Amino acid sequence: MLLIELKDSTTVGILHSRGDSMSYFRLEGGLKHSDRVGLVRRVEEGSLPHALKALSVEELIRAVEGRKAKHIWLEAVGDEKREHGFLSISELKLFLRNNPGR
Repeated sequence: MLLIELKDSTTVGILHSRGDSMSYFRLEGGLKHSDRVGLVRRVEEGSLPHALKALSVEELIRAVEGRKAKHIWLEAVGDEKREHGFLSISELKLFLRNNPGR
């Protein structure tokens, strides 16, 4: 799961499910560490919170296009629980290019 908290405290995300499907969503407000852990745990259990608004890929792109990120997290769920934090989209792109299998 990729979570991007924007400067206006809106959080958008991308969820890569086990069946290789992608889901895009928006959540109003920022996420504290405990909120992110809870969100990841709920997603892992298959119960998405009602506060998530599903987005199309075009809506997701419009939501982040030209905006600055406040926080960026890459959360791995399932057997490989991991959390990575990034300061910018550029830093995230570099990580993904250097770690394509993650």
